[in-house]
Amino acid sequence: MRLRTWSFCLSEANQNLLRNPVLAIASITTTAVSLLVLGMFLLLTANVNQITSNIENQVAVRAFFKQSTKTAQEQSALAEVRKWPKVRSAKIITRQEALRQLKSEFGDQASVLNSLGTANPLEDSLSVTAKSPADVAPLAKSLGNLTGVVKVSYQSQVVTRLFSLINAIRIVGLGIGILLLLGALLVINNAIRLGIVSRRREIAIMRLVGATESLVHWPFILEGLILGLIGSVLAAVIAWWGYAALYTGAAHSLPFVPLVTPIPTARDVAVLIVVLGVLLGAVGFRLSVRRLARV
Repeated sequence: MRLRTWSFCLSEANQNLLRNPVLAIASITTTAVSLLVLGMFLLLTANVNQITSNIENQVAVRAFFKQSTKTAQEQSALAEVRKWPKVRSAKIITRQEALRQLKSEFGDQASVLNSLGTANPLEDSLSVTAKSPADVAPLAKSLGNLTGVVKVSYQSQVVTRLFSLINAIRIVGLGIGILLLLGALLVINNAIRLGIVSRRREIAIMRLVGATESLVHWPFILEGLILGLIGSVLAAVIAWWGYAALYTGAAHSLPFVPLVTPIPTARDVAVLIVVLGVLLGAVGFRLSVRRLARV
């Protein structure tokens, strides 16, 4: 189409939006809320995946040695464990290293450990990662039989329950996101339908004077795209700004929680939200115009 034709179609789309401001605002608001919730779900999923990955890498059986156990005996136990077929990796964590890790996890709040002074109540330990979750329990039993080991610790039941909860959150969140997207699509669809119904006579006159299908349809296409674009941009800005603020606050108060960074994750989600908003407008047109514009 020519530039003048595009200008006409855009002008008609704007006029149609101004004729129904309440419905336009409702469409934009519904789209923004739906896409915002979907964006929050995507950001939650990204963080859940990262936390899950960290948990999977940290799920290990810890065998604690007596404080009187000699270093040579610990190294001998390490060499033996590394030969076991169910072991993926194994290493010795000294008392000093364990204390440093603890302070690192506490971050800015590590000062609470200063009350210990020079004392270190922790023990040397043997950290073993199994090749599969099913191997954790047998490994724990075998580690308990090593010389010098006084305690074996592993959290397989806690991790299993956590994974079940994570999967439930994903399913529920996905269902809510789909329902909200459908709701936004229906509202945009209704806005376009009302615009077409209110202009049936005008559409009929345009056809009588020889207007093409494109000239009749494009004002409504642009109307749907504008509604979806405005709503999606609002949702993208709020999602990006809100997550950046949340990430900054969590980095200070909860430094041990491995949240994904706003860039690129929040940026990519914001771009996806805008793309989905435009697609919602386009699909809303598809559902309405081809059937109602033929008068």
